Amino acid sequence: MYKIALSFLFTAVCAVSLFSQEHVIDQIGRKFVPSQIKVKVGDILRFTNSDPFAHNAYTDDVLNEFDTGMQNKGQSAVVPIKAKGTFNVNCMIHPEMILKVTID
Repeated sequence: MYKIALSFLFTAVCAVSLFSQEHVIDQIGRKFVPSQIKVKVGDILRFTNSDPFAHNAYTDDVLNEFDTGMQNKGQSAVVPIKAKGTFNVNCMIHPEMILKVTID
C-alpha cells in the first residue's frame, strides 16, 4: 500500500510540473519587468533582482499571499501561484514598483 501511495504521489508531482510554467520577473531600474503578466494556477513566478540595491516582492492577496523577503543583487525567489484571480505585487522598499498578475 505504501508503494502504491508513493507511486501515486510521484506521478501527481510529475504531472503538475509538466503543465506548470516558470515566469521570470526581473527587478531592474526600480521596476518589475514585465509590469503585467498572465499566468495559470500551478505556475511559478521567479523574482530576480538585477538592481545594485535590495528589493522585496510581496502581495497581500488572500489566496496567493507571499513575501520574498529582502533580495540583494543577483538573488532570486520562487513563488507558486495557488488560485485564480487578479492581484498586484509591490516592493516594500520601492512603493512605485507594481506588478499586475492575472491568473486563469
